[in-house]
Amino acid sequence: MEATQVTTQMTPCGGPPPELEVPMINTMVTRLASEHRKLDDHILQLAFAATRLASDPDALTANQRAVEVWEEIRRGVWSHLQIEDGLVFSWGEAHHAISGTLLDTLKIERQEMRKLVAALPGLSSGLDREPQTAGDRGAFARTLLALAQTLDSHVERSDGEVLPSILRALFHSSVALRRRTFADSSAFAEGSSIVPGCNFPSLQ
Repeated sequence: MEATQVTTQMTPCGGPPPELEVPMINTMVTRLASEHRKLDDHILQLAFAATRLASDPDALTANQRAVEVWEEIRRGVWSHLQIEDGLVFSWGEAHHAISGTLLDTLKIERQEMRKLVAALPGLSSGLDREPQTAGDRGAFARTLLALAQTLDSHVERSDGEVLPSILRALFHSSVALRRRTFADSSAFAEGSSIVPGCNFPSLQ
């Protein structure tokens, strides 16, 4: 799963210029939703591989498949979550797009993910770090199953609640921007109808 990268010109206050904010946020939401669809497929594969391993911890091929699927997810999920967190906890919170209850739920979800990942062996360090005994592989499979469930809940909650809330807030932000732009252009038009220094006295 590829990470989203969005580069834009920033204002001195640290945010994008107003005219770029709406398309930038909309692009991020679209990309995150696309990545969720890919992640959904990987989660299904992870749950299947972990279930096979849990039912037969002695099956080394099942263990290897579980390791491969998790490594595939791990390569992209943290950068994905980092971008998503920036969108939700920075832009979303600043624009009151996400309720306090949902924000608390998301924070607990992130903590649960980190806890489960910390319980996994350092697989990227080499084969010697993979679960070696049947007991280790059984525990590994149970952790992967819990992680698959947590990730599945994350995707469902994000697509069903979080991203739609961001889009609603973005719509209101877009409407407010258009109104400000219209008001500014109207004020400019009224002010430019009389040019200072060019008002001539009428001839009597």
